[in-house]
Amino acid sequence: MTSQAHRPNAEGVAEGPLVTVVMCVYNAGEYLRPSLLSIIDQTYRNLDILIIDDGSTDGCFNSVQDLLADGRIRVIHQANASKPVAINRALDQIRGEYYAIQDADDISYPTRIERQVRALLTRPHLAAVFCGNELIIEGRFMAPVFAPRGEDDCQSEIRAFRMPALDPTGMFRTSLIGHLRFEPSLQVAETYDYILRIGEEHPMIVLGECLYAYRILPNSLTRRAPAWRKQFEAEAFRRACERRGLRFEPECDDRGHRSRNSLLDNNIAAHFIKSVLDSRRSNRRLSALRTGWQCACLHPADPHYYKALAYALIPPSVASRLRRDFLAIPLETTK
Repeated sequence: MTSQAHRPNAEGVAEGPLVTVVMCVYNAGEYLRPSLLSIIDQTYRNLDILIIDDGSTDGCFNSVQDLLADGRIRVIHQANASKPVAINRALDQIRGEYYAIQDADDISYPTRIERQVRALLTRPHLAAVFCGNELIIEGRFMAPVFAPRGEDDCQSEIRAFRMPALDPTGMFRTSLIGHLRFEPSLQVAETYDYILRIGEEHPMIVLGECLYAYRILPNSLTRRAPAWRKQFEAEAFRRACERRGLRFEPECDDRGHRSRNSLLDNNIAAHFIKSVLDSRRSNRRLSALRTGWQCACLHPADPHYYKALAYALIPPSVASRLRRDFLAIPLETTK
């Protein structure tokens, strides 16, 4: 019998380890089709695509009926039970040696899975490999981040209660962390909690490539109810303090929102600043200026959103000294 981890293709040649890609879908609307296509069209073909329909009521699955004929796709329908519950159900059904969790309105670039599998194959001690990403705002792709992070860099981020990269860019090794589950009580910040727990026990890296596009939804519940969102962020932080034997100080989790707008959008300006810095380090001055201007245009009357443009204009040595003031908050809570 052929091993699941080395399924042959039509020519009988092994395609490499099987990768399960999990998509939890709740009313993804028009975004579901391009998101699913971005996984179907990956250059890496040995995929098990597991879709959990968490009680969608918007008819989004009508737009992908033809795509569901792909033999690699499995669909599980359930009553709406929240994202962490849906992901946990998917994790109980993982078949792959590795797994990734993609948001149902985002885009994975064609070589994403291939690049991450290669990294996990060459570093068998790693539990997770992340990658850079850009944002999709009102249909426009902008602000790519693509700086690599090694194991020590990632460990420093975890120690500082930060994720080393955007959460849905991760690919995980089933043999090391397949037993972990998401905390059902965290309706927001569940992946922040999950990745901190992984990083506290296992090494991870971030590939120096932008391989994912993360969609910012302006009318999401978490953006309309920042106090509700922050309550779950604080609980995830409290849980991390407890695991590490540290005293929980709620004010320590205040990541320095500088304006009402930045509170509402979970300090998205920090992502633009990071993008500017990555571009400056790569001598992409025009790209940095464009990104800085795009950030300013988000809220032209708010000085906080001009900081990315300032970073694009000031000397890199000065920018590096100021960077510590604008560390990114996990963007997974903005949807």
